Amino acid sequence: MKKLEDFIVRYAWPIFIVTIVITIIFGIQFRNIRFEDDFTKYVPESDAQVSFYNSLEDKFSSFQKKSMIIALEFDDLFTPESLNTLEQIVNAVEKVSEVRSVSALTNMPKIIPTEEGFNVKEVVEILPKTIEEAQELKSDLQDDELIWGKMVTEDGKATIVSISFFSTVDEYKAIDAVQKVVDPFKGNAQKVTYFGLPVITREMGNDARQTMVRLTPLAALIILLILYWGFRTLQGVILPIFVALFSSVWILGFSVVLNRPMTMISAVIPIMMVALVSAYGVHFMNRYYDFRYQLNGNEVIKSTLNWVLVPIFLSAITTIGGFFSLMTAQFKPVSDFGLYAGLGVFFGFLLATFSLAAFLTIFRPKKAPTHFSHVEVTNSNSLINKILNFIYKSVTHNKKAVIIVTIIAIVILGLGIPRINIETTVKASMGPNHPITILLEYFKNRFGGSDYNYVYLETEDVKSPFILREMVRISKYSEQFYAFKDSSSIADFIMNLNEAVEGPGYKAIPDRSDKIGNLWLYAQGNSYIEGRISKDENESIIECRAEETTSQNLNNEVQLMNQFLESRPKKVKAFPVDNPETQKYLAETIVKDLEIFLNQPFANRQDVFEKVLTIVEKPESDFFTKDAEAADNVAHGASLEIEDLGLTVDDVAQSLQKWFVQNDTTTLDAVLMQDYDFDEETAEYLSYVLSGSMEQVGRKQKMNNLKAEVESITGTNLSDEFNFIFYQVLDSQVFVPDENGDVTVNYKLTGSPIINDTINNRLFSEQQQSMIVAFAVIFLLVWAQLKSFKRSVFAYIPLALTVYTSYGIMGLFSIPLNVATLMVASIAIGAGIDYTIHFIYRWNRELEIDPKNALYNTIISTGRGMILNSLAVACGTYVMVLAPISMMRSFGALMATILLVAVVYTLFLLPLLLSICDRKKFTCEESNDTVSK
Repeated sequence: MKKLEDFIVRYAWPIFIVTIVITIIFGIQFRNIRFEDDFTKYVPESDAQVSFYNSLEDKFSSFQKKSMIIALEFDDLFTPESLNTLEQIVNAVEKVSEVRSVSALTNMPKIIPTEEGFNVKEVVEILPKTIEEAQELKSDLQDDELIWGKMVTEDGKATIVSISFFSTVDEYKAIDAVQKVVDPFKGNAQKVTYFGLPVITREMGNDARQTMVRLTPLAALIILLILYWGFRTLQGVILPIFVALFSSVWILGFSVVLNRPMTMISAVIPIMMVALVSAYGVHFMNRYYDFRYQLNGNEVIKSTLNWVLVPIFLSAITTIGGFFSLMTAQFKPVSDFGLYAGLGVFFGFLLATFSLAAFLTIFRPKKAPTHFSHVEVTNSNSLINKILNFIYKSVTHNKKAVIIVTIIAIVILGLGIPRINIETTVKASMGPNHPITILLEYFKNRFGGSDYNYVYLETEDVKSPFILREMVRISKYSEQFYAFKDSSSIADFIMNLNEAVEGPGYKAIPDRSDKIGNLWLYAQGNSYIEGRISKDENESIIECRAEETTSQNLNNEVQLMNQFLESRPKKVKAFPVDNPETQKYLAETIVKDLEIFLNQPFANRQDVFEKVLTIVEKPESDFFTKDAEAADNVAHGASLEIEDLGLTVDDVAQSLQKWFVQNDTTTLDAVLMQDYDFDEETAEYLSYVLSGSMEQVGRKQKMNNLKAEVESITGTNLSDEFNFIFYQVLDSQVFVPDENGDVTVNYKLTGSPIINDTINNRLFSEQQQSMIVAFAVIFLLVWAQLKSFKRSVFAYIPLALTVYTSYGIMGLFSIPLNVATLMVASIAIGAGIDYTIHFIYRWNRELEIDPKNALYNTIISTGRGMILNSLAVACGTYVMVLAPISMMRSFGALMATILLVAVVYTLFLLPLLLSICDRKKFTCEESNDTVSK
């Protein structure tokens, strides 16, 4: 120790110069500090869930990871001028080199009726030229579930443009490029809003930088005032602050050297360093002024180092251990925080011992403040000395009161612990008035939300009837959950196409691949469809809008969704419907689908099953009634062909009614030749057309019969969306689970809300491990210092109570457990042990010198530094309540309070505990005289 003391004094100037040079070098790096808060980079790239989430970006252009959203508000979207502005914006954005794809109203698929049937075009191809045409388009789109309420608001005044970037681009530069081409059109819209994950992360980075730049000087100023109150000398004020500020400069510069961007949480490190590291300077200056009254020259520095170097070193080591324990978490913001904070404390130790001692050797103060004299302390009426004397009297004369108050506090805090609530939603983390929260509320209110979860599926061919139907079932089941609202998939568009082909009421998925293949021809080349299937057409996604909900509710919904997906058939084979067992399976499928759509099970399920089975077993012909209504429906179903032959629908309907009566004695061909003087070939053609129409009417009647039966059971009128279910009664084949099946499918849930919540849940688990590691490592360090297991356990009691208090306060004051507040316990272990170490170290030294006055001398001298330090640290940390982000405000308030509590526990309980351990060495015989002096 003596060699080190001599070294510091002898080489004071070189140490001082090196300190200044390093500070300047690291300070120059400030301009290169980067902030990055992409949650997918919070965990290692090898993480299975995050890796899978990232992989979907390359497979589906509609997957919203590296993307942004533009919301456009108009007085009325459906005017030629507004739609033209939208088209111009989309065209401008598509030309940006960083943009991969653009999804907007103008390139959504729209089914257009034609004389030959229908055609599929993008909306941009039919943009209206007049206000009448615009309103007609609006009326048409209101029935389109893919557009209305999702891409266009219900009031028809706003729309969104979803933009996906290439995975290799700098997303912040991409945002700037998009805004540059869109901003010129702002005058044509009532409001233009930019949003998306890159927009959020950039806003969070700006907030973090703002927090660091604004609050660090404020924390330093507050600590300056507190230190001046304690030391009453300029050096005693300035030097501890400079130690802390230099430490902050070093760690920020070091982060740039490591080329590791900082996160939102890391932004509080400079404030934490100003608060925590200034403690080392405070303890150094406190002891330095003690010796300044007794010694002169370099002996003051050497004696100060002899007394404080070891406790500051032990304090730093234990604090570093507490912070480094956070590095055991495989969670970047926490592990980085632990790394930077631990290094910052290490730098602070070097600066508070080597650099500060070197400075005081070179620039020695002429005298110490008079209130550091022992005589002055005893007789002083200053507040801090009154506090110190009160503490001494309490632990020597009012032990029972101290114990009773402690027990009462433990009981009250225990009531709060069960009330701790885990909350990681954006609103809870950022605060209700934060710009990001306001943006989220805007998108929630206008478009239902801006976050998406996805149901990913992998199969042989996404165009399989079974796969498409499963997509509809999953979408319908998910509607009951906040995290899986307003789902959309390629199955929705296929159902729209099928209704266009087969007519109203047939919005469903055909049971045969050849029929779907015909429909698929109309979907090819459309950006909406292509953005939701892989290139080889064996993977697809169901896109679900996620409304913000609590973490617990999200976990429950994800669990229920996974259970539902697990219950679905994974391997099936098609069997003809004429088999009795197949018919039973189809009836069971229809009943299950009804329960999914109704979102409740049938109380009389067996009765429902039997009624459905009865209808399934009957052929369509049994449901065709030969009456005037049926004749009219058949004729209308063949209206195009009838009119081509120069006939009217009503005339043919009359002929059909005539044939119904004569059906047993003549053919339809004969009736048509008789009524219209057709030749045989023409009569056969029209008879063929009408027979097909009769088959369609019979099919429709079978569907309607099933619908009527179900409505009678439920007692409600069912909407057209149930036609998806009733359509299955017409199936010619049924997909039945079979181990040798040729259609297989696997599902997986993902999405930013799911991944974010999963990461947070994992963080909580890992953080518990970090806290255990911190407890174990620091206990071993304390044990090594005290060389007594019993004393180490006793010394640990105030620390354990500090951690206990942190959780109790969270519960009592409804402070949510999140990524920031979760770290408080680990930090409190590392930082709170400082007080214990300083107290015990001074206690041991005093026991050797003056056992009778050991407690008094320890409380009066070391207690002063501890109180000043705790006040400085707490008040410096309290400035974080001014941060723009709610999570950081909660962290700052809780951390500051806990550090104050730590010193209270140490000063009131540790003396009682140590007096028990050292009762043979320690006596308080003179304590009455000491207090009354």
